[in-house]
Amino acid sequence: MKTKFKVEGIDCPNCAAKIEKMVGELEGVTKSKINFMAEKLTVETDDAVDGLLEKVTETVHVVEPDAVVSAL
Repeated sequence: MKTKFKVEGIDCPNCAAKIEKMVGELEGVTKSKINFMAEKLTVETDDAVDGLLEKVTETVHVVEPDAVVSAL
């Protein structure tokens, strides 16, 4: 199952790479891919993950506290 998020306020490609890696390590996530320029994060899971938006938001805020995450 693919879920897409808009991630606004990422300052650098290095931070985007950190976010991609950390989100990919969340429980239930099989793959994550971030497009820094388009400000989009695609998360793949085998099944629906409860609270995925909240988990992704918390993870993004570890790297970029002021970033805004929303579902697409």
